[in-house]
Amino acid sequence: MAATFATHAIISATLGPWMPRLKAQCGLDASGLGLALAGFAAGMVAGTRVAGPVLARASGRAVVRCAVPLLAATLALLPAAHGLAALTAIFTGLGLAGGLLDVAMNTEAVAVEHRFNRPVMSAMHGTWSVSGLAGAALASAGVAAGLPPTIHLPAIAAILIAASYPLLSWLPAKPAERSETNQPAEATAPTTSRAALLCLIGAAAFLGEGVVLEWSAIYLREEVGAQAGIAGLGVVAFSAGMTATRFTGDRLSARIEPRKLARAGASLAAIALAAALLDGGTAAAMAAFAVAGAGLGPIVPLAFRAAGDLSLARGRSALGVVVTASYIGSIAGPLAVGFLAAELGLRAAFAVPVITCAAIATAASALNPR
Repeated sequence: MAATFATHAIISATLGPWMPRLKAQCGLDASGLGLALAGFAAGMVAGTRVAGPVLARASGRAVVRCAVPLLAATLALLPAAHGLAALTAIFTGLGLAGGLLDVAMNTEAVAVEHRFNRPVMSAMHGTWSVSGLAGAALASAGVAAGLPPTIHLPAIAAILIAASYPLLSWLPAKPAERSETNQPAEATAPTTSRAALLCLIGAAAFLGEGVVLEWSAIYLREEVGAQAGIAGLGVVAFSAGMTATRFTGDRLSARIEPRKLARAGASLAAIALAAALLDGGTAAAMAAFAVAGAGLGPIVPLAFRAAGDLSLARGRSALGVVVTASYIGSIAGPLAVGFLAAELGLRAAFAVPVITCAAIATAASALNPR
C-alpha cells in the first residue's frame, strides 16, 4: 500500500521542476501553459468521478494494479509532447489516471485498516508527503544536471513500475459483498448531510494546503519582506509540520475521537495563521506555517477514512465524491487567493485559509463513526 502512495506522490511532484522545460519544448507562453494545466486539473476531477463506477465493477486491488503503471507510462509520454494540443492531451490523461488512482488507493487503505483492525491511513498520507519531497528533489537534481526529459521522465517511470508492481500483489483481495449492498438503495438524509460535511472538510483542507504551498513564498517575500533565499522555507516548514503529524496521526486517532482531533488541529492552524497575519514578522510566519501544517496534517486522512466507511446510494462509498471535492478545493483556493490579492492585497487574501480552517473545526463532528 505504501508503494502505491509513494508512486503517486513521486509522479505528482516530478512535474513541477520539469514544467519550465516542458513549456519551452512545446513553445508555449504562460497562458498556453495555463490551458495545458487546466487539462490536468480537469483530468484529475474526471478521474475521481469515474472511480466510483469503476470500483463498483472491479476490486480496488485490480484498479490500483492497472492505474499505477498507466500513470507512470503517461508520465513517460511527456517528452513526446510538442505543442499545446499534445501537452494538454497528455496532461489530461495524467490527471485522469492520477485521480482514479487516488480514489482507488485510499479505498484500498480503508480495506487494509479493516483487514488488520488498526489505523494506517494517516501513515499512508505521511508516506505520500515524504515521497513527494523526494520526487521533487530528484526531479530538481535531474534538471540541474542538465538531463533531457527524454531520459529522466521515462527512467523515473520505468523505475517506479519495476519497484512498485511486485508489491501490489500483496494488496487485499476484493472483500465479499454484503447482500444488502447488491440492491439499489437511496441514501438517507443524515447520510447525505454527513457526506456533504466530509466534502466540505476535504475541500477546506486541500484548499488551505494548496494556498500555503503555492502562495507562502510570495507572501513571505512581498508582504513580510523575507529574503529570496528564506521565502521558500515557508513551504518546507509547512510540509515538515504536516509530515510529522501524519506519521503520528494514526496513534493519535486511536486515542482521541476523530472530531476532537480534527477540531483541535484546525483550530490550532487557524489561530497560528491569524496570529502571523497580525504579527507581520518572518519568524512568526515561519512558525505559523509549521504549526498550520501540523494542525492540518491528520485531517485529510481522517476525512478519507470516514468517507471510505460511509455508504451512499447502491452501496457505493462516499470516498470518490469526497476526493473530488478535495481536488476542487485545491484548485479553487490558490485561484481565490490570487483574485483577492489583486483587489485587497495578499495579507488580506491569506484570511482565506484561516476561514477554511474554522470551517473544518465547525464541521468536524462528521468525522466520528455513526
